[in-house]
Order: sequence, then C-alpha cells, then structure tokens
Amino acid sequence: MLDLIIKNGTIVDGTGNERYKADIGIKDAIICEINENIKDTAHKQIDASGLIVSPGFIDIHGHSDFTLFVNNKGESKIRQGITTEVVGNCGFTAAPVVEEHQDELLQLLANTVILDDEQKSKWKWKSQRDFLEESASKGLSFNIVPLVGHGTIKVAVMGFDRNKPTKDQMEKMKAMLRNEMENGLFGLSTGLEYEPGLYTDIDELVELCKVLKEYDGVYTTHMKNEGRDVLNCIEEALEIGRQSGASIEISHLKAQYKPNWGKVNEALRMIDEAYEEGVNVGFDVYPYTAFGSGLIDLAPPWTRADGAKKMVELMKDENIRAKIIKDMQSYSDEWENPMLTEGWDKTVKIAMLKTEKNKKYESLTIHEIAKDMGCSPYEAVVRLLVEEEAAVKCVYFAMSEEDLRTVMKHPRAMFCTDGRAVATYGELGTGSVHPRYYGTYPRILGKYVREEKIMSLEEAIKKSTMLPAQKFKLKRRGEIKEGYYADITIFDEEEIIDVATFEKPHQYPKGIEYVIVAGQIVIEKGEHTGNLPGRILNRKFD
Repeated sequence: MLDLIIKNGTIVDGTGNERYKADIGIKDAIICEINENIKDTAHKQIDASGLIVSPGFIDIHGHSDFTLFVNNKGESKIRQGITTEVVGNCGFTAAPVVEEHQDELLQLLANTVILDDEQKSKWKWKSQRDFLEESASKGLSFNIVPLVGHGTIKVAVMGFDRNKPTKDQMEKMKAMLRNEMENGLFGLSTGLEYEPGLYTDIDELVELCKVLKEYDGVYTTHMKNEGRDVLNCIEEALEIGRQSGASIEISHLKAQYKPNWGKVNEALRMIDEAYEEGVNVGFDVYPYTAFGSGLIDLAPPWTRADGAKKMVELMKDENIRAKIIKDMQSYSDEWENPMLTEGWDKTVKIAMLKTEKNKKYESLTIHEIAKDMGCSPYEAVVRLLVEEEAAVKCVYFAMSEEDLRTVMKHPRAMFCTDGRAVATYGELGTGSVHPRYYGTYPRILGKYVREEKIMSLEEAIKKSTMLPAQKFKLKRRGEIKEGYYADITIFDEEEIIDVATFEKPHQYPKGIEYVIVAGQIVIEKGEHTGNLPGRILNRKFD
C-alpha cells in the first residue's frame, strides 16, 4: 500500500521537457511510481485533475534562517510552493560566534534582523548548523540548504578591522570555513556591499574559495556594487572562480539606479563567455524592480566602517552629523550614493522599524517622513538611524522592468525570493515587508508566464527546480522522477498569481492547491495542515 497517490495531474517534471498526464505514487517520502493509471491503493489520494504537478520550488537565495526561530512554519514560503530554501546568504549568518567579537557580530546583523535584548544575550552559537538545528528542533515546513556567511566568519576572527588579514588570521578564517563544511554546509556567501565585506580584497576570497573547492561547495556573492560598478564586480566574481576553481553563484543579478539600466546585457555576455571558458558560474533573480535592504545603505561608508553602534555614536555628534549630511549630498568615487539619484527620497520606502515611537513611519517614503518631522530628507534619514539604532529595513525602487525581463529570460537564470519566511499573523506579520516574501513564484508563473508569456511554463519550472538543485548538487531533488524525494507543488496554472503588494504585503498568493514535502502534505487546498517534515539538509548525504 502506498502512502499517497496523486491522480490525474498534468506533470511538468522540472527538466524543461513537455508536460504529460500521469499518476504519481509515493511511499516513505520517495516517488516510487509514475504511471498513466496507478491501480495500487494508498492511505490518501489527491485528485489533481486540471492542475499542474511540479517539483517543489527551490528558493536558491533566501534569508529565513533569521525568522524560522521565531515561527518554524515558514508560511510565506511554503504557501507559494517552496519546498527547499538556500539560507545564509549575503555574508550574514547567525554563527559562528566568538565571544570576543559577539558585539560586533550583533552590529553586523542589525542590517539583516531586528533582535531584542533577550535574543542578543542568547546569541552564542558556535556553528551555523548548531543554530539552524536548534531553530528546526520543533520541525520545519520545508527543507533548508545552509551556507555560512563570510562577514560572520571575518568578524569572528577580526572584528571590524579594515586591514588585510594577517597570515594567522587568514588561517583562522579558513579553519572556521572548513569546520562549517565538515558540518555538512553547502558553501560560503559574501555581502561585499556591507562592512566588513566592503574591505575584502580578491586574494582573501580566492583563498577561502580554494577551501570550498576541496569540498565541492558553492560561493554565492552579493557583489560590492550592483550599479555603476556592476560590470567590474562581475569580473571580480568570475576571476575568483577562475583562480579557485570553485562554483560561483552571483546573487540577485541586476543593475540598480537609472543611470545603470541596460548594463545587464553586458553582464550576461560576460557570464556566458566565462561559462564557455569553463567557469562554473550561475546567477539568480527575483521578479520585482525594487530591492530590499537597510536604511544604513544611505549612510556614507566611512560612518559604517566600525559597525552600526559606532555609526550611531558619530551621528549623535552635531559637528560630525553636519559632515555626514554634507557627504550624503556629495559625489564619491568610493560610494555610489543613492541620494544623487533623482527623486531618491520618494522611492525609498521604510519597511520595518523596532521602536513604537516610529512605527507610524512604516510603509512611508523618506519624503513623507521628512515632511512629518519638519526637516530635510537627509536629516530624517539620520534621525531614524539614531533613534532605531541602525535597525531599519527599507525597500528601494531602483531597477528597470526591461532589464528584469532580460535577466529572467536567460536560459541559465534561476529564481529566488531574497526574502525571509514571514506570516500574516504574530510577530512576523508586522512591518511593510517586500512582497517577494509572499509572492515570488506565483508572480513568475502568473504574471510573466501566463499573462505576458515571456517564457513557457516548462522553462519557468526548470529555473525554479532542476537548475538550483543541480547548482547545489542536491541529490534526488528538483525533478518529478522515480526514486526522487516527493517534494511536490500542485497548482492551478489559470489561477496562480501573487496578491502581496508594496502597500499591503502580508497576503498569501492564489492558486497553490497542495504542497508536499518528503511525501507529507503541508499545504492542502491552500491551508497549512500542521505537518512539519522539513529538515536541515547535509551536503555529505543530501
């Protein structure tokens, strides 16, 4: 007797091949039979007539490692069909923590996660796997593919020291990375736009990536610049791949701010040429023209050099504050100043604040906040950073729709949310988060596939399943195939669409009927069943 049979569905198997109709039999978490008419009995049966049956979506770039310890259901992810998420991206991870530099690590994380004093006091995990396993101790809705953050490792060894690492420090960083890889992690991520990654040179990254190569791990990079210097940064990523031999993944490929629109064409050409040369390079993209980051991005780099705490202290000094505001209005060779972009104060929207005093500013633009405060937009930015201790999440409307479509249509593009798992209720249901947290895959399949037909459904599913599984060498995942794990998403191709908006982001999508993880139904007719079969995957075994 089988555990589950999916009857009468139209299978899009993840390979890019044409769809076909068949039944799927599942036993002990594995797809054991695919046949036109499975006659065996099962404990449960799903009638998928008129529905698409695809592999569960693999979010190749997410940040749910910072929310699953709050709510392990991960509802905004599982409800859009995600059955596996790659976490630990952009150089920021919860661990490894070294007591000597614990305070600096918490400053590093301020741009990524808002923590209360109790959480900060408990932030002592010695490895990323230890942290994730504790978060997953009560179960998960979906699987996790963990990375370790370069920024976290660097802070653990050097704090915010901007000097080139000594030989001893370099060996310590390599040893930490080896330890994480021995723990079964899948790779290393960088956030080179942020301190301390901002002060990292290519030699350091090549040395670390040589360690990755030993373990067949992946190097994912949020590059130092995604605007005016994006092409040079892509060349740096490709060169790291050439010198180290490691697999490279360029995170959320884009060209932000209007003067740089169109550069994605040259970026893709460079990536294609390197790939043909033998560099194992890939890239991912999310289907929105706005990106999410911290308000700290609007502070001149020199103010951030020693961490968020020091930056806030500088901003409290009236004389230094005047210099900061002057620099915020000035051109710099070192910094692509977002505030030199026309209308910047009307296109930067506050997403999340931690103080009750300023909660009223969530979802407002800097222009609107400055008007309420009775000050300039620059002063408003500084005041918010000081009052919120730099922990301010924002949405920046900065990319071109044409560029987005160009990147999405590339045959090797993969899709991601670049978001955290949240929910429409509780602590994670607050703030004006980016709608990609809820709507990425339904938006791709509804808006870009069904409505605008920029690619076929088969191609979109391949970019969401098989390609990311291959990139991270996930065994028996990413395809509907006998012997593969039963991680499956079932949806109505005529109804699937995102509902979340920038104005009202906390809304689940439409059209996702069932989501199955390891053979267990987690979403049934659009609702969470309470099943939590997901787990932290291990590179050695998974």
